[in-house]
Amino acid sequence: MMKTGRRDTLKIISDLLENMREPRRLTHLLYASNLSYTQLIKYIKIVKEMGLVTEQKKPFTSFIVTPDGEFFMQMVRKRQIVKLEAK
Repeated sequence: MMKTGRRDTLKIISDLLENMREPRRLTHLLYASNLSYTQLIKYIKIVKEMGLVTEQKKPFTSFIVTPDGEFFMQMVRKRQIVKLEAK
């Protein structure tokens, strides 16, 4: 089976959270996530609604992972390890 190189939603959210471990501006997230602006806004809305990130206004508008977001990333990493071991 040939891989297409496309990421699923879980991978995109995981990558996005990884980039938000430190406060990041929207522009920095845009470049780091390799998503279009529209896609980025969609995924930021999702992770904010899930309580995985918070938006900070000072000293600049940025996004940072919450403790729940850290837990989510740990669970995704464990899932990936189990998936690799199953192969």
